[in-house]
Amino acid sequence: MKNIYQFILLLTITFSFSACAQKDNIVGVWDVKTDAYQATYEIVEHRDKFYGKVHYYNDGTSEYKGNDKEEDYFLSDVEFKDGKYINGKMYLPDGSYYNVIFTLKNNDTLEALMTVDSSPYKEIWKRNTSF
Repeated sequence: MKNIYQFILLLTITFSFSACAQKDNIVGVWDVKTDAYQATYEIVEHRDKFYGKVHYYNDGTSEYKGNDKEEDYFLSDVEFKDGKYINGKMYLPDGSYYNVIFTLKNNDTLEALMTVDSSPYKEIWKRNTSF
């Protein structure tokens, strides 16, 4: 009987660690390349929410290199729930924002889904392992 309780305790601890590890997989540096722009973003965690900052952005007409200041943050309030990262707000330079939902496709691929001009818009972000 003692072995069954130990097994259940071990199983519970293992699942707890797995859930925590999954939640934090969004943390890191991500590269985005679309037809409209290319960028390098970093996602960090603070108080059980996730935030994003710009390291580099270039849309062909303007280029920005982040300098680790408050204005570099463009993504806020992302929460992990049911395997997705929800409630995110992706801010534009004019102060408007898009609601965004992230789905981790695998450890190195993140899908960003938002609505732009009343149409669904999807971006694929790839983990930057050399930053």
